[in-house]
Amino acid sequence: MWRLLVILCWLPLGVHGACQGNQEPDSPRVARAGVKPKSTAPKNSYAPNFNNLARMEAFYERLQLVSQENPEVMKAAAFINNPFLPVEEPVLQHYAAQIRTKLQVLKDTVTNQHKARYIDTLFQLNFDSSTVELYYPMYTKRFLLSYADIKSPNLALRNGIKVGCSRQELLQKLLDYKLFIKEQKNVIEVCDWERTSWLRFHLSKGKVSSIQYEGYID
Repeated sequence: MWRLLVILCWLPLGVHGACQGNQEPDSPRVARAGVKPKSTAPKNSYAPNFNNLARMEAFYERLQLVSQENPEVMKAAAFINNPFLPVEEPVLQHYAAQIRTKLQVLKDTVTNQHKARYIDTLFQLNFDSSTVELYYPMYTKRFLLSYADIKSPNLALRNGIKVGCSRQELLQKLLDYKLFIKEQKNVIEVCDWERTSWLRFHLSKGKVSSIQYEGYID
């Protein structure tokens, strides 16, 4: 009888010990499952009112008269003169194919400012409250981008910048070129060393809300 009492007294302790062993609350697997992965989203690493004007001035001063022959300078000039299309000599059809929405094309004639006997053509592409103007001189027969006001993501720049992209992404992609970049009051202004053509990016809540372009037409 006394042996049965001893067995009954030890039985609860054995059951309790087995449950604790099955739970293993402090095991590495359970601990890892409760830890949430850290976010890998990129943080904004550019100070407000960013500009690289002094650095670009020093870069071009070092090049002096050979700047036009420098590959990086040529890359920057090619981008600022033709920011929307990767082709060297864009035509009206190239722009129409690039725009990813319904498009209206208007045409008007203008007198050439140097030779009155030349009648040039101005093409206006309208879509999503946005406008692209192409100038077509009679004597060169080459389309020139003269103006753009883009408020829609349906026309991106050739390096992927478009309405809706973040300030961080915008600056990262612009810094791939030897361009003068100046930010002030939610506007980032970009030009090349000749300062004849401009891109202006308007920002709202840290994202591009519109893109404006002014080209040089002679």
